Amino acid sequence: MSRYTFVQGTRQQRTYHWVAWALFIGLIVVVAFAYADTGQLSIYDNSYSLSLPRLNKAIAYVIAVLGLQVVVGYTGQLALGQSFFFGTGAYLSAWLVQDQHWPWLLTLVVVVPSCFLLGVIVGIPALRIKGLYLALVTLGLAAVFPSLVQLDSLAEYTNGAAGKTVDSDLVVPSWLPLDGIAGFLQSIPFVGQYFGDGDLSSKEADRIWKFFLFAVLAAVCFWMVSNLIKSRPGRAIRAIRDNETSAAVSGIYTSRYKVISFGVASALGGVGGIVYVAELGIASPGDFTQLLAIFFIVGLVVGGVGSLTGALIGGLVIAFVPDWSSSTQNVPGVPERWLQGPTGTLVLGILLILLTFVLPGGIVAGVRQLKARVVRTVPAPPPGTSGPTSEPGSDAGEGTESVTVGDEDLAPQS
Repeated sequence: MSRYTFVQGTRQQRTYHWVAWALFIGLIVVVAFAYADTGQLSIYDNSYSLSLPRLNKAIAYVIAVLGLQVVVGYTGQLALGQSFFFGTGAYLSAWLVQDQHWPWLLTLVVVVPSCFLLGVIVGIPALRIKGLYLALVTLGLAAVFPSLVQLDSLAEYTNGAAGKTVDSDLVVPSWLPLDGIAGFLQSIPFVGQYFGDGDLSSKEADRIWKFFLFAVLAAVCFWMVSNLIKSRPGRAIRAIRDNETSAAVSGIYTSRYKVISFGVASALGGVGGIVYVAELGIASPGDFTQLLAIFFIVGLVVGGVGSLTGALIGGLVIAFVPDWSSSTQNVPGVPERWLQGPTGTLVLGILLILLTFVLPGGIVAGVRQLKARVVRTVPAPPPGTSGPTSEPGSDAGEGTESVTVGDEDLAPQS
């Protein structure tokens, strides 16, 4: 039984919702200023690096996995070619910025519709196949991308095997008071030392600006996908996932919504590619192989299929777990020789196997189970009803807190 129960739409539920978001935004600000320079986390004599460039790379992965949530998690199509669109967005934005001298954000007006159109083109013939056959075809699309960008006919635009480098960078605007915010954080007793000393260097300020910019871009992507899933087309694609035959009988044009989901997923993959190349400054063929496509699927499963929060967790997992596990040199009870070699992908694989058996719904499912023991949100009863909102048969009076209908205060039920 949950410790606190909130009724949807009440003042207490809205306050809880906005306080949670405020804490999350505050965490983003704290992380931005604490790790503007490369930081180290020490656990059992192991040092793990944490920096804004690595977090920006994680944001790129998060957006790409979010696209997979649309086509795999919500539509139920087993597509494994997200790295193709991720690389397309990266190369296209790099060419526009480096050769055509476009601003980074302006490349969105070309990359998003281009990747959406490519996704639609791939989605139309994919209507004839499904399941493992669709997975095989889309994985082949991901496998061919590195060879495609190295073709002699495209060397003028992609620079072949050497990769497309970008000299342009995102510079912090003069109106943003980053030094003032840093000074305030440094003045906080006991924890101010973790935010540096004095004004930020130009490099640190640029890193913080890019992190904020990419975080806002990711938030916009999540907001748009959330609205899509709650809309009429979103209900249609979820109906296709649950039972395609029933959806078709109900009058849903399944082919149309399947193709749309492919396009949306591909467009989000392209946005992730923009963030990736804007952070690294180079689009290299070796970065967009079928292994990256598999990593995206792993992130999807580890985070939680069919969950927007799962995309966030999955992107962070594939960005940090392989690197951090490779940096692990000392684990109590584990022989040191076992930690030598390519432990990054090994740990990621073990994590995937364990989650499959322990938490089939991914990390999000486990977090939700723990959260449900503390906080629960229930729908508001129909108008005209009254009384506590606890479900019939629940022990609402045994050490629990409940919120009744309306804007009444949180009070224990006897």
